[in-house]
Amino acid sequence: MSLADLLPVRLNLRPARKHRAIDELDRQRALRAGADLLIRGLRLQLDEQERRHMEVIARIDARHAEIVEGLERQVAELEHRLNIASLAESAAATTQEIPIEEIRRHLVMPLHESPLANPAHVPAWARRD
Repeated sequence: MSLADLLPVRLNLRPARKHRAIDELDRQRALRAGADLLIRGLRLQLDEQERRHMEVIARIDARHAEIVEGLERQVAELEHRLNIASLAESAAATTQEIPIEEIRRHLVMPLHESPLANPAHVPAWARRD
């Protein structure tokens, strides 16, 4: 104890300092306020990233739809070509020459074997030399 403490009036040459520890409740409130601000900022970032992500997904979906549409057109074109080719093949098969054995089986004579045929005009494939 000093002499100044004993005097009824204190000489205030310097203001008295209060040595008070930070109140735990105030510290928790400050931490909570900081955490709330941090959470709010992170939510804003997350919302922005989600919006950009949805835009990218929409562009990817649109591109995939274009690709699928193009592939469907190609498949339809190939099916059309296949149908035409099979029709042409069946038409060609039905209009092919009938083998001579088939003709003879039905008692129909080829022209070059007819009694009225000119022997000079017999096709080369039908000559029996």
